[in-house]
Amino acid sequence: MPMLNFALQKLKPSEPIRYLFSVMVIFMSFGAFLLPLGSIAQQNEPEETEVESVVANSPSRYTFKVKLTELDDLKVKEGDEVSINQVIADRPQDRDRLLVEKQRLQLAIARLNTLEISRPLPPRTVPEVAGLPPVSYESHKANIAQATTKLELAKLAIANQKSLIEEISQLNEPLLVTHETAKLEALKVDQQTAQLELNKAVANLKDAQAQRQHQEYLSSLAIAERIERANANALAYQRQLQEFENQQRSRAYQLSDLNTKLADVEKQLSEVSTVRSPYAGTIRRIKWLDQSEGTINAEITLRLGDPDPVPNRE
Repeated sequence: MPMLNFALQKLKPSEPIRYLFSVMVIFMSFGAFLLPLGSIAQQNEPEETEVESVVANSPSRYTFKVKLTELDDLKVKEGDEVSINQVIADRPQDRDRLLVEKQRLQLAIARLNTLEISRPLPPRTVPEVAGLPPVSYESHKANIAQATTKLELAKLAIANQKSLIEEISQLNEPLLVTHETAKLEALKVDQQTAQLELNKAVANLKDAQAQRQHQEYLSSLAIAERIERANANALAYQRQLQEFENQQRSRAYQLSDLNTKLADVEKQLSEVSTVRSPYAGTIRRIKWLDQSEGTINAEITLRLGDPDPVPNRE
């Protein structure tokens, strides 16, 4: 303030007013600058939120459905007090029956899995029929040629002997004619012998040819029998192979059918599990819904907490 009074004394009479006006302008500008700073500081302050505590109330009733086979499967009645995990419904007869069926199916599946179906072995090759050796009739033909030549010589000798006898008979020599006639008879015997040998040689050739034909016939029969045996073996193998494939398909079908039945039994077992109470409370109501395929459906209402009087249904 002394400094302000000193300044006022040194100023001219009109200058103090101007000076005061300048000071007021400065203070007003400084105040306008401080106002935004105050608002910014106010915006940076955190907002206070009110936290509410929510308490979830437990349900007063719990309703669920059960499946029964007989009325005795239901182990409670209206008004009964139950505790947690107490048995509400159970189907022991169905469970035992399904367990026996499950064991039977598992044994059948195990037996089929261990059953070995052997693949048939291919048929053995039928031995080849040995071919006949080459045939030759040259020896028989040579014997025939030799016998033919001998016969021709015998005939020629007889003809010459006859001519000689005719010439001798003109000489009027009876003894000589008789002697030559005896030779002629011997030559005729030789001719007959040569003829017999020729016939025998021809017969031997025919026998050899007939025997060869018989051998060829037997060989053809053996070849035909071999072909028939090979065809029969191939046909039997095809039947065995088809039977093997049928057994494979049959086992696969049986396994599929047994597995399907086993899955169905396991599903039924899961449905006949023991029903236990999830809460402690009182059986408020038992409502019988319907009955289908030997199963009784019921709806049970459980009141949680303290016992609740059962309504009069009369």
